[in-house]
Amino acid sequence: MDTVSTLQEKLAQAAEGRARKLFWGSVLLNVLIVVHLVYQTRQLGGFLTVTRTVLPAVLLWSLAMTAYAFTTMNSIATQRAERLANAFTDLSTGLFNLDYLKSCLAHEHKRALEEGTSAAVVYADMVNLEKVNQSFGHAVGDIVLKAIARVIANNVRRGDIVGRVGGDEFLIIMPETTPSEAESVVKNIRRAIGDYRLELGKRGTIDFLSCKTGIAVFPTEADTPEGIMAVARKKLDEAAAGIQVAPKA
Repeated sequence: MDTVSTLQEKLAQAAEGRARKLFWGSVLLNVLIVVHLVYQTRQLGGFLTVTRTVLPAVLLWSLAMTAYAFTTMNSIATQRAERLANAFTDLSTGLFNLDYLKSCLAHEHKRALEEGTSAAVVYADMVNLEKVNQSFGHAVGDIVLKAIARVIANNVRRGDIVGRVGGDEFLIIMPETTPSEAESVVKNIRRAIGDYRLELGKRGTIDFLSCKTGIAVFPTEADTPEGIMAVARKKLDEAAAGIQVAPKA
């Protein structure tokens, strides 16, 4: 059974096909009309004489159809690009969503096995974000969530992939990264989140956020993308329970 997105894509393809045919048909008609106008101008002895015929009106109509077809194709292409972006984006934060993160994990895992490289995966869980929702309301909580997403994205390296797993949990994929390199990035993220401050006037100040993290490296600590996420998540839970877990060297 086709999904809604599949049906939408099929309808878009059909509309684009019709618009494309109309566009190229109108272009061809425009060329033929211009050629005929030139011929008629020479035969009748002047352009003013030709303008009294229906040919200029037909040309204008054809140009209008060409413009309409082009606009339709451009609109369909824009809508398709937006759907594609939304398919990979977490709408609450603007980061990548879990489905895209899983596809990136699969790609990096395959590359690590083929090229003998390693990659670090960081599971991050916000602390006290629920307190923001309870004390200041979900509207403020959404603002803080987006701000924290930007903080994380701004403190990773170029080439690192940041996404939201769900709720107040995030995942960072760091290609070709050692545990010590990943820990260095994570420290910067923790410090930046600890420094986050939002003044709300008489309502108070939000300056109490922090995050727990778990770092795992594949392919040494797991042999599947799902497994490496589970290892990173387990280390996060152990860290939250007060167990100090050092990433493997």
